[in-house]
Amino acid sequence: MLVWAAVSGLVLALTPAAGAQAAPEKKTYKIIPYVISDPDLVKNPQRVVTEFAKSKNLDALGIAPATANGPSKSKRRAAALAEPVSFVTDSSRFNGGKKPADPYNYIAGDECEANYDRASADAGWIKNRFSYCQIHLVYMPAVECGIFPPSCKVVGNFLSSNTLVGRGKIGAAEVATTTRWAEFDLDVEILTRTGPWLGGGARLEAELECDGNYLDEDFPQTDANACFAGFTQDNDKSLNQWMADDDAELTLYSQASSPSAGAGEQIGTGVFHVEYDFDLPWYIEFLDTESPEGGMRFDTAWYLNVANTDKLGSVFDRAVPGLSLNETDPSVEGAARHIEDARTNPAATVPLKADKVLHGATPGDPLHRLAGAKSAALRTRATRNRTVSTNFCKTVAMPAKPDTGGPFDCDEYAMASTYEGSARSEYEGAQYELDYSVRWVNRSQNQEAGRRIGRWYEVDRILDSERFFITTTDTGPVPVPDPNPEDPDPDDPGPIEP
Repeated sequence: MLVWAAVSGLVLALTPAAGAQAAPEKKTYKIIPYVISDPDLVKNPQRVVTEFAKSKNLDALGIAPATANGPSKSKRRAAALAEPVSFVTDSSRFNGGKKPADPYNYIAGDECEANYDRASADAGWIKNRFSYCQIHLVYMPAVECGIFPPSCKVVGNFLSSNTLVGRGKIGAAEVATTTRWAEFDLDVEILTRTGPWLGGGARLEAELECDGNYLDEDFPQTDANACFAGFTQDNDKSLNQWMADDDAELTLYSQASSPSAGAGEQIGTGVFHVEYDFDLPWYIEFLDTESPEGGMRFDTAWYLNVANTDKLGSVFDRAVPGLSLNETDPSVEGAARHIEDARTNPAATVPLKADKVLHGATPGDPLHRLAGAKSAALRTRATRNRTVSTNFCKTVAMPAKPDTGGPFDCDEYAMASTYEGSARSEYEGAQYELDYSVRWVNRSQNQEAGRRIGRWYEVDRILDSERFFITTTDTGPVPVPDPNPEDPDPDDPGPIEP
């Protein structure tokens, strides 16, 4: 008879039971778990098997064993990021200030694998507000060690490349009208399976776990309801079944109340990971370890200018959202050039100020949304931003309008819909006085840029005080609007300005 016992962490061994006759050569058997998110190894997974066969560890690759509390730690120093993780959305998706036919633009096909260098980092790849993927390796070598004489050899390997794809949602889950949700697909591609892992009793269960938190300490729900696992399908299978069908469907939920000013934004955050439970008869039962963590936000922002059913939603919040305006796009070129010129040489803009600071060019130096619809005080501040700008455009210090290219608007940067707008000094101190730029810009171009930015705020759930940035480009094709668009969404409130 054999019994199993823990050796260290998740390393488990088999030894003869007490009273059993000792074999001439005593042996122990152990499984050493690794969960690896390293771009070089994800691209070349067989390096893991080769190195372990040679050294009986992955120290030379800078990878430590996983534990029951987390994935493998890499001893190799990652280069510090100069900027926070971010993504950029092309403003042409919001032509005319309209909601796109597909507001999600989810990761599709091999898109995650094509971006493996970002997807295989611990943080994963956030394509946009609603799209996330992370790729990691799960490696479980089975080792047989002799005690007399002391020696070890690898008697089997399990190696899989696992891809977790997440999809945020606009609107409530079907199970409850006030419950926010997100869907995930897990793909477990088994690359190597030898030795004891070939046994028909070997199983893997993959579950999504989430540590939730409501940002409002007085929210009438426990933090456990801020993010929790829900629906699963095809997630508990033998390895033979995973070989035949490598997909599992997983879901996260977050409880909320109906949208209202009194209930607030009802923000719930979640830190999620996949929990892997392996069952390998004669070696282990329910050896568990975890994938790298991801993060998301659930909100019920009553003030968003969207259909009432869309005021609930979920987004992946570990990346700073950005919006791009193209200087070669005739619909917004004047506004885009104003932004680019103003940030390139702030001191040359009007009103003149030698040490002027204009934010918002990068994710590390962002703007922050001022959602006027949230309260009377914020509406007043947004109005003051616009008033300060237009009043300056009426002064003799404002350059004359160009002779051609009109009619013109008094365009401002930063936008009135930001806390960095022209009235900032009235609310945050005199040091911000004149930290804005105004320019005469073609009216239709100025207003189209405003409509696009405004609709982006709403569709991509840029909440009050949330950071974002604006980029400009002068290259690349400009999408041509569909001359015969589909019938408008009856729930879409139509064009808006920020």
